[in-house]
Amino acid sequence: MRYGEFPPDARLARWVHCVWTFQAEEPNTAPDRIVPDGRAELVLHLGAPFLEIGPDGRARPQPRAILAGQVTRPLHLRSPAAAEVVGVRFRPAGARAFVGTSMRGTTDRRIALDDLAHAWGSGTVQAVAAKRDLAARVDAVQQRVLDRIERLRSARDESAIRCAEIIEARRGKVAMDELVAIAGIGRRQLERRFADAVGVGPALLASIFRFRSVFDLIEHDATRPWTDAALEAGYYDQSHFIREFRRFVGCAPSEFARARAGLAAALVELPATEVGVASVQVRAGALR
Repeated sequence: MRYGEFPPDARLARWVHCVWTFQAEEPNTAPDRIVPDGRAELVLHLGAPFLEIGPDGRARPQPRAILAGQVTRPLHLRSPAAAEVVGVRFRPAGARAFVGTSMRGTTDRRIALDDLAHAWGSGTVQAVAAKRDLAARVDAVQQRVLDRIERLRSARDESAIRCAEIIEARRGKVAMDELVAIAGIGRRQLERRFADAVGVGPALLASIFRFRSVFDLIEHDATRPWTDAALEAGYYDQSHFIREFRRFVGCAPSEFARARAGLAAALVELPATEVGVASVQVRAGALR
């Protein structure tokens, strides 16, 4: 299994966080748990599309090219065969420039790209798959994204974009009152315009980035107690963090840790009520 991330072309840097690729020679029999990361994505399945496990337990194949909007709850995917994927991970307000309309209707949805832009998805899959090496594929998908953004030239809400950039840069550690002052508009108006640009409100986006920052801190120092990382990320106490863990991951930290094979070395000590939290590869593993 190989996963890689590549910085965006300079012309896309305001809208795109990275381009990523994933290859696996074997299917995975157990679903991967995908958690929110505050960023919408384009996902191109050059091999067999992932299967998405619904609340009813049924597995349904994803379209070959999708826009995955903001995720606010856990998502379960597995690959039924060898997988080859190229993805574009947008910055929090970046997908709006590509979609060209409000992001509200994309939240917690995986939408066939051809439904958003006629033949864009299928045409892009064919164009990218035709490239023989990884670098050429990364360049090809970026060029097609750039062409669409420049062609659309959709209206851009600079106040909402700026607030989203601040939330991202500070990993969620920013108060709503400060965002309202920066935007120069009322709170409700900011929430409405922000949701249009991002797909979720500013408070929820801040919560997602704060949650993810705990695992970024632990990933860089696996010996660090999770309580220290949670406090540095802005959590008030243990129960605050565990509530958001259940919200975004769908289970207790101890259950998540037990389900993640190979992460035992990264487990950290918790009180008796919680066994451990893994140094999550939810970033590299979040192949939604």
